[in-house]
Amino acid sequence: MQNLKLFWKSKLKLILWKKKPTIILKIKKNNKHHWFLDGKLNIYENCILNKLNTKNKKKIAIKYFSEKNNYEEYTYEQLHNLVLKYEFFLRFNINKKLSNSKLMLQSSTNIKTIALILACVKLGIEYCAVFEDLAEEGVLKRIKLFRPDIFFCNNIKLKSIKKYQKKHKFISLAFEEVDQLKNTMSSEKKLNYFHSNKSLFTLFTSGSTGMPKGIVHSSGGFLLYTIFTLKNQFGMNTKSTILTASDIGWLNGHNYMLFGPLCIGTTTLILEKPLNLLNSKFLEEVLNKNVTILYLPVTLIRIMRAIFGEKKFLKNSLETLGSMGEHIAPHVAKWFANTFLKKDRPIVNAYYQTENGGIIASPKFKDSISECPHGSAGKLSTKFIKTNKLSEVEKKELKILTPWPGLMKGVLSDDKNAWSKYWDKNNNFKMFDEATIVNKNLFIHGRSDDVINIRGKRVGCEEIESNLLEIKYIKECCAVGYNDLLEGNKLVVFLSCKKKNIDTMLINKLKSNFGSHLIPSKIIYLSRLPKTKSGKILRRLLRDILNKKNKYGDLSTIQDKAIIDELLTKTK
Repeated sequence: MQNLKLFWKSKLKLILWKKKPTIILKIKKNNKHHWFLDGKLNIYENCILNKLNTKNKKKIAIKYFSEKNNYEEYTYEQLHNLVLKYEFFLRFNINKKLSNSKLMLQSSTNIKTIALILACVKLGIEYCAVFEDLAEEGVLKRIKLFRPDIFFCNNIKLKSIKKYQKKHKFISLAFEEVDQLKNTMSSEKKLNYFHSNKSLFTLFTSGSTGMPKGIVHSSGGFLLYTIFTLKNQFGMNTKSTILTASDIGWLNGHNYMLFGPLCIGTTTLILEKPLNLLNSKFLEEVLNKNVTILYLPVTLIRIMRAIFGEKKFLKNSLETLGSMGEHIAPHVAKWFANTFLKKDRPIVNAYYQTENGGIIASPKFKDSISECPHGSAGKLSTKFIKTNKLSEVEKKELKILTPWPGLMKGVLSDDKNAWSKYWDKNNNFKMFDEATIVNKNLFIHGRSDDVINIRGKRVGCEEIESNLLEIKYIKECCAVGYNDLLEGNKLVVFLSCKKKNIDTMLINKLKSNFGSHLIPSKIIYLSRLPKTKSGKILRRLLRDILNKKNKYGDLSTIQDKAIIDELLTKTK
């Protein structure tokens, strides 16, 4: 433990402190980890203010494409001036102590949202960002758990939100009100500093495996771990330009799109609508903005592969490719690398969850294929993050044995035992994924509850899907196990396909890779698969429908509820 503390003490220089901490780690009751407990900092100073008295104030901080692909650039100085407007507005409208206030915002990933978040961190306001198109029911659930003092949205959303503000004791404000302010707004010259352990933000999990939970992150530990992993895993420096195709409602939208790049002093390219990348002309335009790091969700990469095929995008400045959200199949990773890089290199397939605060394991930007093959989650981000002993053959539930600074501070949930469920009896952190390790490379085989046991043989759903995605006609697929009273566990495959009726091809593929026992009882073709707004397939919904359940749990984060009718029709 002492060496672990010394290691993270050596990384304190990654960020600017008002008071450098002397207490590196303190573990209190209920296994709650407190990092840099006596340290003080202001994240806004790290992001923006420390650039303003240098030549970096004229450097491009944000390159931004709106939903309609209108392009804008903001220097660090221009971004600061925009933040001042939101700071002034918040000071004027909040009656209680700012650093004790909580703000919830519902918006797309646009420049106004970015400015509002930065104003919050400057003032010490804890915030929570939710998806713009989240259904009213889902928003209300999150309000009840987060308990905001202020709710920020656009005028269109404002009407539906206002009817809840009296009961839940918050005020609602609109971005359009800030637009009416003059550009020359001043702020208090004195900058306040906050304890490192102060709550920074809360993000809700996607709900792909059940009811969403609010994951609370602290300030200092989250920021330091973000910068460490950006430098260590992606090789980010002040000359980099990163495109993280993420929504502000995801963790990636905070650490690797916003705070990390700005703190390092680089340029971050932000897309209000990442799906616009599926247009090849727009993608080429984006890549021409000197992007050096391209970091995309695996779901988006798979769709790109289906659309672009063998098209190459090699005339670019890319140095590093990354993937997020889920395991990337080896052949998809190879396509991604060959399409965007001149040399065959591994993909930084980042493995972590909202609860982790940053990358736990991944290949590194400088790795070779021989060191880190496509499809693996690479090496652990540091030797001071250790897992339980894993086998090369037998899949085991992955656990983290050592603490790390990015780890969540708390959980907001209706379940009073939500926090304790993350820990085993030995206080090891449970990742809820099955894994193996080969030549020190970590291979993730999907969630431990996404395992099908057919005739005594266990196989992970993601492993099945990875094999099926090698069939060029399949755009997306999901393997689901369900219980039959007579035959036990049975396999159903859901497909979104470019060609009708590939049953024979699919069955032969499964036979050759897994044996004859893994023949699906059903193959169901869909126009699209049900997903959360973060792009994760809603496996539990598919299981619930197969098992003829009448209630499907929380679906507030589903992208398109119309898919439920199609599912019910095709699973009769």
